[in-house]
Amino acid sequence: KSVSRERHRMTAFVRFEKMQDDVFFAKIDPDFNVLPLIRKHFKDRYADQKWMIYDLRRYYGLFYDLENCEFFYPDEKLDLNQYQEKFHDEEKKYQTLWQSYFTKTNIKERKNMKLHIQHVPKRYWKYLTEKH
Repeated sequence: KSVSRERHRMTAFVRFEKMQDDVFFAKIDPDFNVLPLIRKHFKDRYADQKWMIYDLRRYYGLFYDLENCEFFYPDEKLDLNQYQEKFHDEEKKYQTLWQSYFTKTNIKERKNMKLHIQHVPKRYWKYLTEKH
């Protein structure tokens, strides 16, 4: 049950960022090894674009190149400290636009943090563009 819940959350809370090479990149840090379980979902949903999902905890990922969806295992842990330098020129603009939309559609009077945290646990917030 816990693995299934984590799988579902990964399909909901993954946020891709467009890189300079036009590959959409996402970082995940699930409690369980769910990358094999979410492979089909992302391959089907984003079949028209190249993407990569990297598991920060297990140091491996998935790469889809419009034809094949393969696991990759880097020889060494990916250095993500400077990865923002590799963003596509438009990425920061899209992030700002998304954050603005999220802020503007939020109704303060209807805010219910307890319910929000129940549906979107805080441990996922660091990967959600709208939370920055």
